[in-house]
Amino acid sequence: MRPSRRHAALTVGALGLALLGAPPSPAAAATTEPVPVPSVAPDSGTTTGGTMTDRTAPGSAALCTFQTGGDYVHVSSSAFEASGHGWWVNGNCNATTAVVTVQLQQYYSDGSWRNVGTKGSATVRSGGGAGNRATGRAVCSSSATTSWRSVVDVDLVGLLDDPTSLTTPSRSIACRW
Repeated sequence: MRPSRRHAALTVGALGLALLGAPPSPAAAATTEPVPVPSVAPDSGTTTGGTMTDRTAPGSAALCTFQTGGDYVHVSSSAFEASGHGWWVNGNCNATTAVVTVQLQQYYSDGSWRNVGTKGSATVRSGGGAGNRATGRAVCSSSATTSWRSVVDVDLVGLLDDPTSLTTPSRSIACRW
């Protein structure tokens, strides 16, 4: 018995779905890229301290200067989380406060840096220290060694400033987000 046209169309349609849902061939599976995971950056050190960069702010009459500062990302002494601080130091700007933001980044095995955790933001006076800085945080899910850095941006209150931000050097610590 010969199948009707309707029956033949259903058979071809079902065959097409079966082919689309077929598992990949072994050759195709071998070319699949691994999923990127947090990792240690090739140039990541274990240095301590902080870093500063000079900035300029175009004022109404002349440029003023200030510095953006940030410490190395570290494991917080009060919680099992990565922590990084940012601050600013006034040079000659007519500003008393600035909005400082700190975004933590974790290195991944595909060579990328990815934003993780909670971005910190605070309006602070010049100088840094416990009361004059912003803090970015990311809770550690394990103590696996991973590379971290932070991106610190300072926006002077009441003045225009350049869009430059400070990226702190990477550091490997026993914390994985």
